[in-house]
Amino acid sequence: MNIGSVRAAAILLLFLPFAVPASAATAIPGGMLTKARTGSEVLLGGPVTLNADSLAYDDNTGVAYAEGNVEIGFGNRSIRADRIRYDSRSGEAELIGRVHYKDAGDEFSFDRIVLNIDTELGVLYNGTILLSNNNYQISSERFEKTGGRTFRIQKGTLTTCPCDPEPDWKFEVRRSQVTMDGYAVGKDVTFKVRGVPVLWLPWAAFPVKLSRQSGFLMPSFSSSGTKGTSFQLPYYWAINRWSDATLTIEDMSRRGFRPEVEYRYILNPTSEGKAYASFFHDKKADHDRYRLNGISTYRDGGSFTSNVKWDLASDDLYYVNLVDDDILRTGRHVPSRGFLAYGSEQSVAAMSAVYVNDVQGTPDDNTVQRLPEFSLTFLPRTFGKTAIEASGEMSATYFYRRVGDRELRGRGYAEISRTYTLYPSVTFTPYLSVDMLGSYPASSETGAEKEGRVLPGGGGKLEADFRRNFEGVAGTRLIHAVQTTTSFHWIPAVDQKAIPLTDEWSRVGEQQQFTFSVTQRLLRVDNVTGPHEIAFLSVEWALDVGERKPTGSPYIDPLAPFVRSLRDQIDLAAGRSTGRQAASDIYTRFQVRPAPKWIVSGETLFDAGPGKFTTAAIGGEWKQTEESRALLEYRKSRDLAEDVNGLFAVRLHRVLGLKTNVNYSMKNKELTEGKATLTLYPRSDCWSVGLEAGRKTRPDESSYKLLFSLKGIGTIGN
Repeated sequence: MNIGSVRAAAILLLFLPFAVPASAATAIPGGMLTKARTGSEVLLGGPVTLNADSLAYDDNTGVAYAEGNVEIGFGNRSIRADRIRYDSRSGEAELIGRVHYKDAGDEFSFDRIVLNIDTELGVLYNGTILLSNNNYQISSERFEKTGGRTFRIQKGTLTTCPCDPEPDWKFEVRRSQVTMDGYAVGKDVTFKVRGVPVLWLPWAAFPVKLSRQSGFLMPSFSSSGTKGTSFQLPYYWAINRWSDATLTIEDMSRRGFRPEVEYRYILNPTSEGKAYASFFHDKKADHDRYRLNGISTYRDGGSFTSNVKWDLASDDLYYVNLVDDDILRTGRHVPSRGFLAYGSEQSVAAMSAVYVNDVQGTPDDNTVQRLPEFSLTFLPRTFGKTAIEASGEMSATYFYRRVGDRELRGRGYAEISRTYTLYPSVTFTPYLSVDMLGSYPASSETGAEKEGRVLPGGGGKLEADFRRNFEGVAGTRLIHAVQTTTSFHWIPAVDQKAIPLTDEWSRVGEQQQFTFSVTQRLLRVDNVTGPHEIAFLSVEWALDVGERKPTGSPYIDPLAPFVRSLRDQIDLAAGRSTGRQAASDIYTRFQVRPAPKWIVSGETLFDAGPGKFTTAAIGGEWKQTEESRALLEYRKSRDLAEDVNGLFAVRLHRVLGLKTNVNYSMKNKELTEGKATLTLYPRSDCWSVGLEAGRKTRPDESSYKLLFSLKGIGTIGN
């Protein structure tokens, strides 16, 4: 709602000459008049109702009167007053006595309103405007309406905490100019907390935003070991209805001024993106530094798709010194990717490019660039009237290395299968496949020659689904669902040693492997809330016929089952060679919801040979609200990490809130990261004062923030 709604309410009085002749007032019981009329004056979505103790219209003067419990209704909006006078010739409307207008959650109340319908100018006396969108309450002895969306206020107050008898906080202004969907600019401004003056400003501006508008956002303060004391002042730019940007100036005591810009757009519900850019002179490093990053996704609602993600920095230490994302601060590789695809019901064609920057040392094979890669995927389709399905894919890639040979590689894969229904809930699907790869050197640094391989394959998959219903009371029931899968995959041993080690497809291991998996779900169903999952359990295990043959590749075998791939990832990260044992680890994942506010979850990878966990994680959470929750998680990966993560939030008292989160490394016996925030809510949630202390060990950094928040206005220090 905006104050222009006053005009929408008052202009309804234009209908009085047509709706309230004295004879009509006595002809309808209860004095209720219903008259629908459309014209150039106003467009209404439904009938207008006018109710009053007495109604009159003077044909000679063109003045209409409504007195005693006057109420005008139009749709879900209404306006009430003790008395209304409207002069149809001058366009002047006067609403007197307990004037109250309501539209959904927006409303205003005044003692008296004098408004000219034609000029939209007038005065509103002694009242309050309440905007539900951000809980704004503006009160004044006199609102002078100077335009369609502008007002002049004398002796007014502004708050988003309308408590009785006195708001927790408010701004008092001697004089203010207000532009709806803009700013309220005030002079002689006093900030009061529970009626006590705590701050005086000769001039201040407050956002009065009902929609996206350009303007300054709340500044923030912080302190860290790498930046020093930091002050950020952001400016929000509403470019148009589908894009906006934030321009920020950051003053870092140790590194200088850094300007930043972030641009965002949304073209449709599935197409959006953002781009970030920063360039400045680092006075500590004494050279220019920059970072460009972003992400973009586009869907045209049909067959075309594109995804782009990029991250480029002036130097490797930029991520350590100036980025808060721990993954980028501690990671080794920073990739940039682009992807374009066009698909139909039968196939998908795609073009992609990958550029990977090594930020911690000498480039290796993980930083080989794919510039570009083309792929064509043939989706499963049935041959004629047979039940045989065929699918496949082919790709061509140019690999660029800063060190070593450049390579042009082609790859193709084809598969045929047929599904047999053995029982209504039991199926068996045998399949045959072939994977082909050809490598052609595009440079001669190492004297490599063209190489290739052909990998035949085959196998089958047996799947079964079972469920049972348990009827309860009051329309509730339990459903126990079980899904089992048993599969066998065969790939012969093929010599691939001469093929350059470029990625995971350069080596594919021999397989004669069974994979077993069982998934169980317990659901509660009632007629009100629908299905609700109470418990979930999934178990997966693989077994090779004979000893498992390692590929000698530093990459994960792309055709290995998940339970094997997970173990191989952990072994490679820990510097161990992949195992040769025939039996894989046993992977288990579970989740239980014993009560609406509780959830317990975990996953394990158990090596049955030595009887040890390769990795294990278990955690529990109780959550009532964001301010009342507790979470505890334990995670261990053999020879890599052993961590405890915790989060605790509680309202210690109506006026005091505490939130802590801790990540502790049991392996290194150190606090990886910890943060504690103590927030004071003096009387309500309308405003708060908080102190946040944070600590990181890698990099070694401590930070302290003083947070001050006003509901609907913003937060300083965040």
